[in-house]
Amino acid sequence: MRPIDLDLNTFPEKKAIVQKLRSMGMPTPKTEHYRYFGIRPILEREYTLRLPERVPVEASDSIEIVDGVVTKAPEGLFIEYLPQVRVDDSHYDQVYYINHLLTPMVVSIELEESGELRIVHKFTQNNTFTPYRLKISVSPKQKVKILEETVVVSESSLYFYGYDMEIGEESRVTFISSRITHIHQFALFGSHSISVGKGGEFHLYTFDLGSGRTIHNYHTILHEKALNDNNHILFSKGEGRLGNTFHIEHRGKESKSLQLSRNILKDRGRGIFDGLLIVKNPAKYSSIFQDSRTILLNSGPFMVSKPQMEIHTEFITEATHGSTTGHLDGEALFYLRQRGISLEEAKEMLVLSFLDEIFQKLGDEEFRREFITIYEENR
Repeated sequence: MRPIDLDLNTFPEKKAIVQKLRSMGMPTPKTEHYRYFGIRPILEREYTLRLPERVPVEASDSIEIVDGVVTKAPEGLFIEYLPQVRVDDSHYDQVYYINHLLTPMVVSIELEESGELRIVHKFTQNNTFTPYRLKISVSPKQKVKILEETVVVSESSLYFYGYDMEIGEESRVTFISSRITHIHQFALFGSHSISVGKGGEFHLYTFDLGSGRTIHNYHTILHEKALNDNNHILFSKGEGRLGNTFHIEHRGKESKSLQLSRNILKDRGRGIFDGLLIVKNPAKYSSIFQDSRTILLNSGPFMVSKPQMEIHTEFITEATHGSTTGHLDGEALFYLRQRGISLEEAKEMLVLSFLDEIFQKLGDEEFRREFITIYEENR
C-alpha cells in the first residue's frame, strides 16, 4: 500500500471523516506544517499495511504497546477497545483524520485517580505501515503524570500514531515524552488532540533526539482558566528531520499558554517548530507566550521556526513571541578554553546550559541525568 493512494470511497461507515478529508485534501509538500518535512517520499513508498489486533494483555507496571498492539498493562487500569471515538472536527492535520479512518479500534484509557503512568511504544516491524490511536480520559480534580517512551528498531517503516486526551476540570496532567530515533529510514507521524477543561492544566515536555524522521502535530483546546504549558527539546543529527507543530486555541476567558522550544542541530539535521496560538473572541483576559531558540553546531543543519499568534479580542493580558537561531557563543567558548577545557567539553557545557531552563521547570533530576547521558552518547 502507498498511503498517498488511499481510496476514501472504501470507508462508507466513516462518512464524517471522509467528508473532512475531502475538504482538506491529502497532505502534500504544500501543506503548511509539512512543507519542510519531506513528506512526499515517505507517503509515496510501498508498504505492507498492518492493522493492530487485540491480544491477551500481560500484567505489568506500565503499558507496553508493540506496533500498535497493547501487550502489557497495570492491573486495575481500565482499558477498553472502542471501534470509534469522538473526533476533533477542528484539527488542522490531515494525518489526524487518516489515522482515525484507518484505525480499526482505539485503545481507551481512563484515569480516574491521581498517580503516575508509564507508556512504552515499541516499533519493530520492517517495511510496514501501521496506524493506531489512544484515547486518554482524566477525571476532574486529579493529578496525573504520564511518562511516554519510544523504542525503535524498525527500518523502512511508517507509523501513524496519536492520542485524543480529555482533561477534566481542575485536573493537572504532566506529560513527559522521550522520543529517540536513530534509524534514518524510519518515519513516525504523531497527531494529537487535547482538550483542557475549566481550571485544568496540561504540562507537556517533549524530548526528540536522533536521525530518524518524526513529526508531532498538536491541536489543543483551552477552556476557561485552563493552562497549557509546552516545553520542547530537540536534537537532530545526521539526515534527521524532527519537528513539532501546534494549533493552540483559547476558547475560554483567562486561559494561558506558555511555549518554550530549545533546539540543537548538527550535520545535515533539520528541526521544525511551527506554533500557532489562537485567542478566540470569548477568551478575554488570556495570556500567550512563545520562545523558540536554536543552536547550530555546524554549517549544514536547517531550522524552521515559526512562532505565530492570531488574536480575535481586544482584551488580552499578554502576547509575546520570539525566535532566534545561531551558533554557539564564540566568546563563551574562548573563555572556557582559556581555563583548560577542551573544545568538545566546552561545547557540551554551553549546550547543556542552553537546555537547563526546561530541565529546571521539569524539576526531575533523574530524568535530566538520563538525558545528558543519552546526549553525550549521540552528540
